[in-house]
Amino acid sequence: MRNPDYLAAELLDLFAETKDKNYYEAAQAILDDEEPDLRRVPMVRYFFGAYERLDDALSLLRSRDLVRITGIKGANNKVLETDFVLTKTGYDTCSTAVSQEPILQWYADRAELVAKVAGTMGGTALKQKQYKRASYAETKLGGVIPAITEDVRVRITQLQSD
Repeated sequence: MRNPDYLAAELLDLFAETKDKNYYEAAQAILDDEEPDLRRVPMVRYFFGAYERLDDALSLLRSRDLVRITGIKGANNKVLETDFVLTKTGYDTCSTAVSQEPILQWYADRAELVAKVAGTMGGTALKQKQYKRASYAETKLGGVIPAITEDVRVRITQLQSD
């Protein structure tokens, strides 16, 4: 969601794999709607991939009892797993948000596309997939992951002519 051009690239990969035109059309719509320019939220590459401190966003959600944060700790109190659980209040808020504010439909639509791209893959598999993209893998540690909008545009044009 934060890098619409990367989402479009993944959708084109699914199109190439499945020949399902819905993936191609979704990727093209992302570029036609200028999402990579208007909705991109840059992320920094860190040791294990894209990174951003979650504390600020999660504190807002937690303070409104929309989510609960649990997990498993191991030796030396080291966090081994973190779970983010949607509360009933959070569920109710999500269930009515789009009807109250239709502009939020974009997030629901993009979450659905992201879920299709992710499929049954877990975080490690998704991270490995990201690193197969040279622009992502070659980003210096601490550097902002670059846009790939023009590469995706070229690919869409090539697929149109096929």
